[in-house]
Amino acid sequence: MPADDARDSLSRRERLRRQTADEIKQRAFDLVDTDGAHDVTIASVGKGMGMTPPALYRYFPSREALLSALVVDAYADLGSTVADAVERASGDEPGTRVRVALTTYRAWALAHPRRYTMLFSDRSRDVPDLPAGVAAINVGMLPVLTALGEIAASSGRADPPADEALSRWAQAVGAPADLAPVALRLAVLAWSRVHGLVSLEITGALAAMGLDADLLMEAEVEGVVVAADAQAR
Repeated sequence: MPADDARDSLSRRERLRRQTADEIKQRAFDLVDTDGAHDVTIASVGKGMGMTPPALYRYFPSREALLSALVVDAYADLGSTVADAVERASGDEPGTRVRVALTTYRAWALAHPRRYTMLFSDRSRDVPDLPAGVAAINVGMLPVLTALGEIAASSGRADPPADEALSRWAQAVGAPADLAPVALRLAVLAWSRVHGLVSLEITGALAAMGLDADLLMEAEVEGVVVAADAQAR
């Protein structure tokens, strides 16, 4: 077989393999969206696709490997959704961009509640966060750090140094080296507040308490923006 034909043949095989892997993940996501990550097994996915478990193992060697791939893809979708929303608001002042990022984060979680739960609670330690997944979600965190950093940069007063753990995290996210430590702390605070509220909202806890999730979310987001603005004065 000529070399060019061999390359073309290999390319076609690789495209088919990737297409099948994507179909497997989509079927697995369907199961996640219906009943949660615990319902995803090699057997259940294979049954839905008309594939035997041995055939599916050629694409994902274990259930954990398949779930890890789902986690990476879900992180990527969440991170890019937040980043894209902030990019569309790039002409707005930083406080508005923080609001956009955090409300978009919540909207994604409410649109994909079982995927969100899979990311942060509904999986075992056998399915850790892979570097690719961490990098993907950081795509959405970076614009929050950037906006908070812009607010903090308007301060003329000294900012206490960040602790080493925050500094390492900022480096992993790809934040500017001169980012104000207060921006790092507020970014973590913002995520913890929003994550806590979203998790309670998804489980129905807020509704059971008769609390308005929209008002609570608005108050928490404004709290972060006000805190950042106060630090800059």
